[in-house]
Amino acid sequence: MERVWFLILITFVPTDLLAEMSDVRRNTLINICTIAQKSSDLGTIRNVANQLKDAERPDDIMLGKQYDECLLVAYGKPTPSVDVEELLKKINDAAKQLHDDCRSLLDASPEIAISNPICKDTLLK
Repeated sequence: MERVWFLILITFVPTDLLAEMSDVRRNTLINICTIAQKSSDLGTIRNVANQLKDAERPDDIMLGKQYDECLLVAYGKPTPSVDVEELLKKINDAAKQLHDDCRSLLDASPEIAISNPICKDTLLK
């Protein structure tokens, strides 16, 4: 009986106490998450995913898919990181191009340029 308690204790020791999560613990958590998904237990899924998020993804194809599915169900699809500086540069370039195009439209056909709401706003600024 002591061995069983010892095995349970070792399996569920908090990750803060371990340098890396053991493969046995990670695989156990993945299995718990899979079972929780079948019963739609979102609280358990999020709890387990919170423990798994910093763990190394398993090399095994099936366990890897279960790992990904657990994190996907818990957190949703990950949003890609955005390079703010690059995004601002693109916006400024697009605004300049829009202004230049509206100026060209104003030269070619003033009535259409003024009646176009986008060009009207751009030209009046």
